[in-house]
Amino acid sequence: MSGGGAGRTAPGGGSLAQVREVAARHGLRLRRAWPRGPEHLLLDLVPAHGCGPAVAGQWLAPAVRAAEVARSTGGGASADGPVVLQPAGADRRLPALAPLAARPGARLAAHRPERRGVVGDADGTWTKVVRPGRSRAVEAAARAAAVPGVRVPEVLAADHARGTVTTAALPGRALHDLLGDPGVPAVAVEAACRATGAALAALHAAPLPEGAVAHGAAAELAVLEGWLAAAREHGALAGSPGTGAVREALAAGRPGPPVRLHRDLHDKQVLVDGEGAVGVLDFDLAAAGEAALDLANLLEHLALRAAQGRCSPALAAACRAAVLDGYRPDPGVLARLDAYAAATRLRLLAVYAFRPGQEAAAAALLRPR
Repeated sequence: MSGGGAGRTAPGGGSLAQVREVAARHGLRLRRAWPRGPEHLLLDLVPAHGCGPAVAGQWLAPAVRAAEVARSTGGGASADGPVVLQPAGADRRLPALAPLAARPGARLAAHRPERRGVVGDADGTWTKVVRPGRSRAVEAAARAAAVPGVRVPEVLAADHARGTVTTAALPGRALHDLLGDPGVPAVAVEAACRATGAALAALHAAPLPEGAVAHGAAAELAVLEGWLAAAREHGALAGSPGTGAVREALAAGRPGPPVRLHRDLHDKQVLVDGEGAVGVLDFDLAAAGEAALDLANLLEHLALRAAQGRCSPALAAACRAAVLDGYRPDPGVLARLDAYAAATRLRLLAVYAFRPGQEAAAAALLRPR
């Protein structure tokens, strides 16, 4: 990716600067944001100092919209200028979230305002909350994910009137945790990565589920361009990274046959137990597309962890090699891997432009290795 200021993150300004200013007044800091258009961001805020629960929020323009959303949300939601603060699962579009999070022993694990939330219960189960009417698709994706050789969360219950899907917990530790644990020998982390590669191969070898949504190279390019456009709109990226080289690379090769894709596979979505059995979480974006997409996304996230300082570059490189060794990609997948890896690196640049303090690590992926 060439030239000038391409790939540099902006020093601040616009919507993100407003969010940081409001967050600081409330003793919070921005951990990450998700763009929903030039006048809307979803926010994940955490205490600026010490421990405490995360607070979901939204940035809206003009600011009067924030006051309107806060009033209609209730449940402790408040507006400060253009920012809505939504503590403890308060959400007008996810009415089941706050009551579930308030149950004894429950933990609000994730909250993307008006989109989805995840609550861990005292009995070890997990409940995903989406807008009522969308939970049927979530349940169907979770049930369709079951394939030999890959553990997936068992669906225990679904309440479509409330928009909830409850699943059992998977055994094992997240690959992300194994990478960052100095007490785990490198050989064990590599073995976990090798098992992950084999599990991904099993997922890709399974028959496509009925009605799988096609997600080919053009669709992936559209996702990338959407993220880059959003980063520019919100002043998160300085310069204008071009997608011309990626577009050409994706168009140049012969597309591989469609396989069952996860579409968001990375080290936080993978659990490996002491016996080497692999579990995979969150199939909400599952689709039919080229195997190289999933493989590239996982490999580039492993490189990102080294850039973030979570593991050494040597361990990241060994883990990438172990994934490939476990997966054993055929020549067709290998031929498409570089193109999808380049697309992944640019997408991560834009995604991490919305995560203060992490921008430089994603930008480092664009440097020659």
